[in-house]
Amino acid sequence: MIANRVLGILAVSPFFSSAVCHMIMKSPTPYNLDIPPFVQVDPLGPLFPFPCQNKFGVQSRTVLEAGGVTLVEFTGGAQHGGGSCQFSISYDDPGTVGWNKSASFKTVYSIIGGCPAHFTDESQNLPSAPSDEQGRQNSAHCGNDSGINCIRQFLVPIPAFLKNGPATFSWTWFNKIGNKEMYMTCAPVNITGGTEDDDKISSLPDIFVANIPGVPNVPTCSTGNSVEHLILNFPEPGAFGRIIENPVEAKAKPANYCSMIPGNSNLPTF
Repeated sequence: MIANRVLGILAVSPFFSSAVCHMIMKSPTPYNLDIPPFVQVDPLGPLFPFPCQNKFGVQSRTVLEAGGVTLVEFTGGAQHGGGSCQFSISYDDPGTVGWNKSASFKTVYSIIGGCPAHFTDESQNLPSAPSDEQGRQNSAHCGNDSGINCIRQFLVPIPAFLKNGPATFSWTWFNKIGNKEMYMTCAPVNITGGTEDDDKISSLPDIFVANIPGVPNVPTCSTGNSVEHLILNFPEPGAFGRIIENPVEAKAKPANYCSMIPGNSNLPTF
């Protein structure tokens, strides 16, 4: 089992007095965690494009065993009330030209609601803990996947049919409260104990992509407006995952609303 950690910072919303730390994944060790240009805590956008903020400086490559699980932990100074998240894998080479246009990230696990935290009072962020060397903040951790008012951690299964070799493991997050954004942190990994083909991998659904304004070559849409508290119901969550909180669909849908989002009652079966 690989112990993974996550780190982060939050965006401005009506529920928070200032812009503080959002969330990023700290382990498996992300691209550019502690080497310039540092991975940032901001949502995806023109400065931090899809995928992976276009960061691919390798510090270390975490080994993930196919057929096993990996423990993913999260940290950050503001958690946007939680939300929904996905974990995915890509075998595309991030060093190639056009990676940001053609990279494919296949969903291995989806969590609806409660990721990476759940609160009794969603208007409050968790108290800050000491920041890391790059100034990214931390908060209290639950040490489990069900704690309240702390940052949770999750056991994420690694499919047995994954192809052996170097890959990119990704965490994407759609926040519940505030401006509807998309966050993405990626880590270089090495898959072992798997297969030598990618037939089953190609059949997995692509990760959901939305809320990325002003980025060419990335078709996107909006999951809702900043006023509503929303829990995203993924259009194609895949066969593996959890429903922690029931999805909450946008009532006031913007003109560019993601019409493929299922209704609240159309729950996936994991």
